[in-house]
Amino acid sequence: MRVVILGGNIAGSNASEIIKKESPETEVEIYTEEQYYSYTRIKLPSFICGRCKQHELTTCDHEWYINRDIKFNRNYRAIEILQNKKIIKFDNGEETTYDKLLLAIGSRSNILPIPGIDKEGVFTLKTLDDAKHIIEDSKENKSAIVIGGGLLGLETAKGLADLNLDVTVCEYFPRLLPRQLDKEGADILKLILEDFKIKVILNADTVEITGDEKLTVKLKDGREKTADMIVFSVGVKPNIELAKKAGINVNRGIIVDESMMTNIEDIYAAGDCAEFNGRVWGIVPVAYEQSKIAALNIIGKKAKYEEIIPSNTLKIVEIDLTSMGKVTPEILKDSSSEEIRFIDKEKRIYKKIVIQDNKVVGAILLGDRTNQMTIKKMIKSKLSVTNFKDEILKDDFNLEKYYGS
Repeated sequence: MRVVILGGNIAGSNASEIIKKESPETEVEIYTEEQYYSYTRIKLPSFICGRCKQHELTTCDHEWYINRDIKFNRNYRAIEILQNKKIIKFDNGEETTYDKLLLAIGSRSNILPIPGIDKEGVFTLKTLDDAKHIIEDSKENKSAIVIGGGLLGLETAKGLADLNLDVTVCEYFPRLLPRQLDKEGADILKLILEDFKIKVILNADTVEITGDEKLTVKLKDGREKTADMIVFSVGVKPNIELAKKAGINVNRGIIVDESMMTNIEDIYAAGDCAEFNGRVWGIVPVAYEQSKIAALNIIGKKAKYEEIIPSNTLKIVEIDLTSMGKVTPEILKDSSSEEIRFIDKEKRIYKKIVIQDNKVVGAILLGDRTNQMTIKKMIKSKLSVTNFKDEILKDDFNLEKYYGS
């Protein structure tokens, strides 16, 4: 059997490894648009400021694929899938055939449809090439504006600040990290950013970019901010055009079932491009899990994908942050939910657990990840916490005291 994977980063490479491990005789070939082997995008902001070298971005190098008997093709952009003939056409005129196909084609940076978005000095950060362009431009600059206060936007702001640029973050919502933090947690994070001399403008609805040598961001409410360069970080869009053209069902992402298969037999999707139960998560843990399930089903080992606890654990501007489950007011529409908090502004620590029906359904741990794994275990196992809910956020909390090992 011949399996072709379009996309060579997390989902594509993880799926290829699982297929070869479980079915060594299966032929696996990866095609990627980029000129690089698999690399982590999470570290791109660190690469910008030199904290991370290019070789440290690489997750799977040439030898990694050779050792697993996986053929990896770079600079191949698929332009058409002839699903009736099981043929893929590429922009260089070449084509290939497949028995099973996995679409791990990821996403691209979202671009605001506003005047001035195409000006010189305006960037997005999604690929290694994007990062290299930002590095080159920043050499002559003294100030930068980052549009977007999400995970990548804040890390990008820190990376630019480490280059001694005067950095301002413009966030559309009334708080930073609106998907991961509530207002109280976002307020602590804003203090942390200010500690690093990064300015924050909230409720910033960007409507236009003007200027040439100096760029001015104009906001809907009349506020303006000027800088030498601008980096947009306003989310991503799943790459669905190739699938749509092939007759594969799409919505926001490429629609898949619990086996990660699309509506077309023998064509699967996983990672940032895939949509399951109406959701596109775009986070690393989901990409790993979806690609594993897709790989197992591709080789005939039945497996079902189940939504995992949405969780992000990473360093935001050098501060540990874990956000998992239901934590934000937009998700917590049930007025019966109970929130237990611990706040230490001086130490820049914010912790919260959310309880519904006597069970922990979400948690925020900013600046202190004590008991992170224990809390995750409680969310997953749906343990009743009635007798000890006020103890959970304490440093010496021990779940075994109540439930044993």
